[in-house]
Amino acid sequence: MNDGERGVPTERAQSEVLGTVLLLGLTVAVVGTTVALGGAALDDSQRTADLQRVEGAMTQVDSKASLVAHGGSPSQRVTLGTGGGGDLSVDHDAGRMVIAENETGDEIVNASLGALVYQRDGTRIAYQGGGVWRRDGDRTRMVSAPEFHYRGETLTVPLVAISENATVDGGQVVLTSDGSPVGHVAQNPVVDDIRVTVTGDYHEGWATFFESRTDTQVVNRSDDSVSVLLRSELVGTGISHSIGALGSSEFDLKSIESLTADSYDSAGAGPGESRENAVIAAGGEIDSPRGGGPDYVRIKGDLRARYEIHPNPNGLENGNHPIEVTGNITQRATLTDPEPVDGYLVKAFDKYDARYGNATATTYASWSDLGDDTPIASRSNVEDGLDVSGGSETYRVEDAEVTTAGDGGLSVDGGTVTLEAGGDHAGFRFDSADLSGGELVLDVTDGDLDLRVDDDFAMSGSGSNPAELTVVGDGNVRIYASDDLSIEDHSEVTVDENAELRLFHDDRDGDIQIGGSDDGEGVTVSTGPNAPASSFWLFSSADDLEFHGDDVPVNMTGVVYAPNAIIEDAEGDITLRGALTVDGFNDVDDARFTVRYDEALATAEVFDEVDEVPTINYLHVSTQEIQIESD
Repeated sequence: MNDGERGVPTERAQSEVLGTVLLLGLTVAVVGTTVALGGAALDDSQRTADLQRVEGAMTQVDSKASLVAHGGSPSQRVTLGTGGGGDLSVDHDAGRMVIAENETGDEIVNASLGALVYQRDGTRIAYQGGGVWRRDGDRTRMVSAPEFHYRGETLTVPLVAISENATVDGGQVVLTSDGSPVGHVAQNPVVDDIRVTVTGDYHEGWATFFESRTDTQVVNRSDDSVSVLLRSELVGTGISHSIGALGSSEFDLKSIESLTADSYDSAGAGPGESRENAVIAAGGEIDSPRGGGPDYVRIKGDLRARYEIHPNPNGLENGNHPIEVTGNITQRATLTDPEPVDGYLVKAFDKYDARYGNATATTYASWSDLGDDTPIASRSNVEDGLDVSGGSETYRVEDAEVTTAGDGGLSVDGGTVTLEAGGDHAGFRFDSADLSGGELVLDVTDGDLDLRVDDDFAMSGSGSNPAELTVVGDGNVRIYASDDLSIEDHSEVTVDENAELRLFHDDRDGDIQIGGSDDGEGVTVSTGPNAPASSFWLFSSADDLEFHGDDVPVNMTGVVYAPNAIIEDAEGDITLRGALTVDGFNDVDDARFTVRYDEALATAEVFDEVDEVPTINYLHVSTQEIQIESD
């Protein structure tokens, strides 16, 4: 029998051939995949490099257009290039800027901005209004700032607009001025608030610029526009409403479980007396309860709405409808917009930095090394954070700041920690603050105290171990929180009758949570028995405010002033003695609100130093069109 008949060598030869084929196929597949992936990665790298190059070129357009528009040069050339796969064009419908008097609506400027746009694969980089913007999908960010200058007192807008005759068909463009600048006349000094509105594809980038680079207040943001308000006069005294939902967002009452409002006078009989001077004011639409359920709204006072109330409010006060109002129901009422909080918070933080930032640092190994003889007008760095879980510790600082040299927080979980001000003031600065039990005492018997927290500020005690924050003395406490703020579970904030606590929360991306799910006593903020609600203030620039009183109640005495915030999530029993200012109410279907307005707030000083809040006195606006042509 030959080898072929046996079959073994032939099968081995076939296996070798098959293995070779498989190996070659695998090699080809791997090489093909590698080439494909490498090609995709190369394309992504080239796209990224091209867009970065164009960002730089558009910044050059910005700089050279400013020279041309303001008389520094008759013409300028810029090479953008279109060899990277993108298209360069002029978009004459990219947006407008309107500057108008807020009360009268009289327009000072109504200008088409236009834009020079480079577009590639869904990404647009645009020069508009003296700034450069990048739009990826539905999101826009600022690359360089526009020609808009406002830090209080004077608004200067040398607006650069693109001529309606501008056109490009190549990657090298020439910029020239198109006529003389046009000055826009307004009454100086300004006697009315000024509203600035930017519409178009890049309004989100403008909104970011307004919020981060100016002292304006964003009062309206929609899908295609942003509006900011510049105050001409800041009275600085008085809150006239129990609840002011004063933004454009909806005041959703149709789903609320209950809202009860009345008033009292802390300068008179105090909280024991129920009076009928409550005011509920809504800047957006009101959707009211429609009957047939447990929902009700009972107001001892007035209901005022900037728009119509749905359904028709006729006869609401007859008691058969789930809304009962003892005072007046006013539709299309004239409501005063809330004073801007953003500029006030910026100034408050700046004031802290000015007070302590220039001091000379002395480093200590621990907090206990500070003693009672901290050098006057110095800043003391402590190497570690302050962590206390029992006992009693006191730190007295005179006219100085104590801060942690590295990352160090304030942690209290049992025991008592006292921070005491000596002299005129004392500053304490931590990376974070976590009060999960025990008591933090802020003693302002001999001076004012500043507590700065650069990260989260959290109070969250348990039923048997409450988290307590106590202000004693007759001075002022200022707490500066720069991230999320939460006062939850069993937490108690107590302010002496003659003291004042102002909590500044400056974080537009953060939120505020008040309340929790502990089985203890809930959240309580209280002042002395005869103290006005103005003993406690919470100022915030946050967009979201949550109240949770479902398992345990929330009882607060004070003023919550967060005009940018929407109450997105509220539930359970929430009692506020004082006043609440927000943008709107949305998700409140499980909430039972009791709001008792302290009439003494009508003359209270909202901003402790009025001149700290920017106002506009003078307006200087001009527009200059520039011509853009291909070279």
